Amino acid sequence: MISIDNIKTWRDWGMVLTPAKGKKPLTKWNGKYDSSGKKEYVWSADWTEDDLLKAERLAVFHEPEKRGVEGANFITIDFDCPKFIANAFSPLFPVSFTIGKEDSSGSIRTTHIEYEIDPADKPKVLSFPDSIEALSSTCSVFVGKDRHIIKDIKPLRLSKTQLEHVLQTVKVVNFLREAFLLFPEKGMKMRDNFHLRLAGALLDTDLTTERKEEIIEAFCWATNDLGEIENRKKKIRYVEKKPDSAFRIKGLCEYVEVDHTSPLAKAFDELKPEKEEDETEDDNTEEDKIDYRKKISFANLDSFLTTEFPQPSYIIEPLVSDQSIVQIVGASGVGKTMFGLAIAGAIATANGLLGMPSVGGARPILYVEGELPGSDIQVRINGMLKVINRKCEPKNFNVSSLQQQLKINDKGFTPIQTEQGLIEIENAILEIKKITGIMPVVFIDNISCLASGLKENDADAWSPIINKFVKWKNMGSTIFYFHHLNKGNDSSGSTMQHRTIDMVIRMRKPDNKQKIKTFEDKGVQAIVDFPKWRMHDNSKHSQEHMLICEDWKWEKLPVLTSDEIEIVRMYNEELDVKEMSKEINLAEKTIYKKLKNLKDKGVIKDGIDKKTSNREAKEVC
Repeated sequence: MISIDNIKTWRDWGMVLTPAKGKKPLTKWNGKYDSSGKKEYVWSADWTEDDLLKAERLAVFHEPEKRGVEGANFITIDFDCPKFIANAFSPLFPVSFTIGKEDSSGSIRTTHIEYEIDPADKPKVLSFPDSIEALSSTCSVFVGKDRHIIKDIKPLRLSKTQLEHVLQTVKVVNFLREAFLLFPEKGMKMRDNFHLRLAGALLDTDLTTERKEEIIEAFCWATNDLGEIENRKKKIRYVEKKPDSAFRIKGLCEYVEVDHTSPLAKAFDELKPEKEEDETEDDNTEEDKIDYRKKISFANLDSFLTTEFPQPSYIIEPLVSDQSIVQIVGASGVGKTMFGLAIAGAIATANGLLGMPSVGGARPILYVEGELPGSDIQVRINGMLKVINRKCEPKNFNVSSLQQQLKINDKGFTPIQTEQGLIEIENAILEIKKITGIMPVVFIDNISCLASGLKENDADAWSPIINKFVKWKNMGSTIFYFHHLNKGNDSSGSTMQHRTIDMVIRMRKPDNKQKIKTFEDKGVQAIVDFPKWRMHDNSKHSQEHMLICEDWKWEKLPVLTSDEIEIVRMYNEELDVKEMSKEINLAEKTIYKKLKNLKDKGVIKDGIDKKTSNREAKEVC
């Protein structure tokens, strides 16, 4: 039942509503008469809340400016399939405001998905009778009698690229509906060959590998072919490796005994990318022609050395450089998220970290956390900000958690190895830039959870993720992404991911001899090194060290043995050498050597008295 709160919310979203009966909006007299003297009745946007509450159904205008009122423009994906076949593929669309109705079994099936669009991007009507339509020119009857709200969330505003993706998905769904009608019955032992030919047909589209796999998975769900999902998906990459021997749409049509004039073939023709006109030699542009006089730019020594080039810039010097890609890698439980939040807090408050200063003031961050419960993240952020003791502008610290996604999508985050998943994060980045005027620093924590199903050892599988990170970097962001170690203590997965990143921060758990302390509660104790640091490889900054955090107070220490750690503790407690010797059962001579070594390492700052250790409190690092 429609409530006054529903109407107010929908209007706040920019929806211009009108009462409807059946599938048609109600009309109003416009104050004019036609040539025969009868009153003219037209669609209207001038309705009271009471009018809307009493209506059998409500419709939303796609182009409210044509009704003389202000409001958002919408496009409706209308699943108009009598047998609810096309409806089964609704999960292929981006999540947005969704309406459904009851089928003969009592299940609620998606019938309408609403998206907001820019009026300048308004597409032509895309309609496939008895299948699916994309409507953006009149209005859409979407709630009321026999209609059920499935997702009552603000309609997703589509960028031009996203809109093209949605329109392509409409064509995909129409093709899948025709394929569904010809799918072999179970027990005929024809389904595997059908999928091989279906994968071959998809070679002649401009769909990505990941998108094709999503399509195959959706087809398996629609056809109740659930036991073979992974096997069916593998056929996509199989035919991509052997395209010359793959069946195409012709082979699929022949297999199900239909010809090139069939609805299946025609639906596929709609899906194929438009062919570009062939270019002849006479049609070559100036860019295609070879200019034998053109040369690279160069300068002599004096000129080059006096040229002013952009200098490397920092956010936290030297740990975080501007416009870079950083991987934080470590075993589970080593403290990657704790350290990541510490870096995020230091950036958002310009507080610096571990004695390293912030540069250029506070900057916005977006922390995407794909694993921890929201309450755990809240505890960690509150603890971190309490120790920083510096005000953080709310707009500078932005968090996206799994539980937030589950409220709008029961599958959680859209996997980021897919185009859709990356677009969703990119849209959030751009929204933060719009609010703050600055591209945010982005934290992707972590790959295993946010890119579920990623084939880590496959370089091609990493390409969409890394390429998008490079794009964000060139748009002005710094990107941190979190990953786990393999058995060799290196970053898990293909080395392709390392080619374009600027820095790798590796965190390893110390062994029992290296542990500095036992925490009363949770804490971080990790050995940190830098397998790659483009700006500071082999410098003093890249030296291996111990990172310790207790109660959100961070310390950086040299990597010490357990004896050295105990000696530092006793030294700071002002024990003399004899007392140290008794407590840790080491000869005094050995302790003197270790004290000297600790001084050389910079752990102990003053001289060593061989008789006593009476000193003032010392700086450990």
